[in-house]
Amino acid sequence: MHDEYRVAIDIGTTKVCTIITRKRADHRVEVTGLSLVPCNGMSKGMVADSAAVTSATRESVESAAVDAGVEVSSVYAGLTGSHVESKNRWANVPRTDGMRAVTDRDLTAAKKAAGAIDLSDDRRLLHVIPRSYALDGLHGVRNPLGMHTGELHVESHVITGSVSKITELHNAVSDAGVRVSSMVVEPVATADAVLTADEREEGAVLIDVGGGTSDIAVYHDGAVAHTAVIPVGGYQFTNDLSIAFSIDFDSAEQLKVEHGTAAPELAGMKEDITLYPHTMEQSLTITKREVGQVLKERTSELFRMILLKLEEPHLADIPTDRIVFTGGGAKLEGFLNIAKFIFQRKVRLATPRGIDGMPEGTNDPAYSAAAGIALWGIRNLPKENHVGDRKSSYVFEETVIGISSSNGALSRIRGWLPKREKETAGA
Repeated sequence: MHDEYRVAIDIGTTKVCTIITRKRADHRVEVTGLSLVPCNGMSKGMVADSAAVTSATRESVESAAVDAGVEVSSVYAGLTGSHVESKNRWANVPRTDGMRAVTDRDLTAAKKAAGAIDLSDDRRLLHVIPRSYALDGLHGVRNPLGMHTGELHVESHVITGSVSKITELHNAVSDAGVRVSSMVVEPVATADAVLTADEREEGAVLIDVGGGTSDIAVYHDGAVAHTAVIPVGGYQFTNDLSIAFSIDFDSAEQLKVEHGTAAPELAGMKEDITLYPHTMEQSLTITKREVGQVLKERTSELFRMILLKLEEPHLADIPTDRIVFTGGGAKLEGFLNIAKFIFQRKVRLATPRGIDGMPEGTNDPAYSAAAGIALWGIRNLPKENHVGDRKSSYVFEETVIGISSSNGALSRIRGWLPKREKETAGA
C-alpha cells in the first residue's frame, strides 16, 4: 500500500509546499497530506540561503507527514530558475538492419539516443521527453510500438540545468532529512495539473506566475514543444510597491494582497488606503489607483517578456491562441484583463485538476506546481515508496555528480540513499 504514496515539494521564493498523494485502486490520485510554510531562502528559483531552505523544507515535510499520518522518506522536488534550458532535437535510433516491428527495447533506445548530447561540465541532463517519431520518413507518429519500419527517428524535448544550481537545491532538501528521488522541472510538471486534453492537443501556453519566477510551457499535438523560465514573479511586484512608496517589504506585501490591482482604472480617484509601515513613525495614505498603476506597469512588462520568449522559430507554426495562467502571482485583480489586451488571445486562470481530496481553501492556483510535480512523478517515473521509516531504510551518503568548468571544484550531492543501493555501489 505504501508503494502507492508519492511526496512532492514545490520550493518557491516565498513558500515551501509539500503534498503527499496516494494512487487509489481506481487509478485516481488523492491528497492525504498538505503543508504550506513560508520560505525566504530562495531567489528567482535558486538557493540563496541553504539553511533557510532546509529549515522550511523540514517544517513543511514534517507538517504534511503528520497530516497524512505517515513518515516521509523520499520526495520529488520541483526545479526552476533561469539556468533551466530546453531544445527540441531529432535523433536516429540505432537498430539492426531490415524491416521489423518497433519494440519496447527500441523505445528505450530512442530515449537514450535523444539524450546522447554533448554537455559542458557545468550542465546536467534533466528530462528527455519524446514528442513524435518518424518511421521510414513518415513523420508525426506518436506511438510506433508494433509498427514495422526499417529506420526509426525520434523528436524529443530535452531539458538541462546547471550542475551547481541543481546540487545546491538537492543538498538543501537532503539536509532536511529526506531523499530526493527525482528532480522535476516545474513548467512541465505544472502542465499535468492544469491543462486539459484539448489544450494539450490543439495548442496552449501555460504560464505559472510564482514568487520569484514565471515558468512557461508550450504544448501542441499532445506534447511539450517549448519550456522557458523568466526570473520575474510576485516578489518583484511587491518590491516595486516597496520602492514606489518607500515602505518595508512586509508592508508592501500586505498592501499587494489586501489592496493590489492591475486595473487602476477600476479604482475610485479618492479610494484611499492608510498604511502603518514598520519603518515609519506615522501613517501613510495613498490611493488604490496609485497602487494599481505600479502593479499594472510591472504586469505589462512581464507580459512583454513572455511574448519575447514565445518568439522562437520552432513555435512559428504552433497555434498558441490559448494562454492558461496559474500560480499565486496570477490571482492579482485585473491580471487577466491586461493579458487579454496584450496577448490578444483567449486566457483563463487555472487551479489544480486531476487530483482529489484537496483540503478546503487549497483548490488554488498557488498549489498547481506542487500538485503537478506529484502527478507528473506518478505518471512518468518508476514506481517507488516515498513513505516509511527513513532511519532504518536509508543511510546518509554523498555522491560526486560533476566538475565545475569555472573553478574545477567537485559538485557533490548529499542525501539519504537506500541501504541496498549503497551496498550495491560498494560491492
